[in-house]
Amino acid sequence: MKIIDISMELNEKTVVWIEDRQPELKPIARIPEAPVNFTWLSFGAHAGTHIDAPWYLFNDKWKSDEVPLEVLMGDCQVLDLTGVKDTITVEDLKKHPITSKRILLKTQNSFDEMIKYNPHHVDLSVEAAKYLKDFGIILIGYDYQSFERGGGNKIHEVFMAENIVCLDNLRLKAAEEKTYKLICLPIKVTGIDAAPARAILMEE
Repeated sequence: MKIIDISMELNEKTVVWIEDRQPELKPIARIPEAPVNFTWLSFGAHAGTHIDAPWYLFNDKWKSDEVPLEVLMGDCQVLDLTGVKDTITVEDLKKHPITSKRILLKTQNSFDEMIKYNPHHVDLSVEAAKYLKDFGIILIGYDYQSFERGGGNKIHEVFMAENIVCLDNLRLKAAEEKTYKLICLPIKVTGIDAAPARAILMEE
């Protein structure tokens, strides 16, 4: 079985939304001065690879700990959209038959070295988001901090209004266009809008 780790590294250099604070990994104790190594973590819920729970925009939808694990695990289809230079359109998506309820969009973003935030990252059109929603998907994954530029939430609204979970900040460089088994386990932090996650693809 082949396992592909599609998670982003989370540390002080992790690229975050321009208005967010950088993650902090504070060394509280270190051997040999102390008997153990102990680190204090401080970062936003949307740092690194994470799920956006629908409660992010809708108070009557799932919070991060309420998202069913069945949504986060199972057959998952990667769509290779690395040929798109700017915005993913409906026409771009129609070139890829959709067969799964869990979709990950692989773009040129996955090849970004992530040294600093790129305001011109490949994004998704509202019409393309509605096209995906109409397939009855339950999870949508993307390889950047957001599906859209400038801090807007129109794309998130399309998905979250239907309780579709968003999986952000994926690293899909090593993934091919095919169907995998997805395992995504977010931290069980309760009652909030997002949660850091470790996500992998499994290929038999």
